[in-house]
Amino acid sequence: MLSDLPPGFDLGRLRYAFGGAAGSLVYGVYTFVQLVKAGHRPTLSDFWRALVNVTAGLLVGTIGAYALGPALVALIPFEGLRAAVDPVAVGFVVGGLGWELLPLVIEGAKRWASRLGKEKTG
Repeated sequence: MLSDLPPGFDLGRLRYAFGGAAGSLVYGVYTFVQLVKAGHRPTLSDFWRALVNVTAGLLVGTIGAYALGPALVALIPFEGLRAAVDPVAVGFVVGGLGWELLPLVIEGAKRWASRLGKEKTG
């Protein structure tokens, strides 16, 4: 099965993506469980909303970890530490944090684009 992959396919990045999917899935289920434990009786629309949130979180976590995982590991200053890093663990952290940080990134991108547009027109 692995021999059927296209040439140049990076299996290391696949490990980051797997960790990202796991991290975002755990965080998504955790947020829904916290809602239920807070005393809120979930309705059918809450379950659908949770399913959409978990699906979106899985996509963001997987893609984010696939893209950012190797770059984050490259920022580690010592070669010995870089070699000891587990790609799945890095992906897990990126996936979990990606769920929480995505709204902040989107707002920052909107402000940046607005500022850029004002500079171009003004």
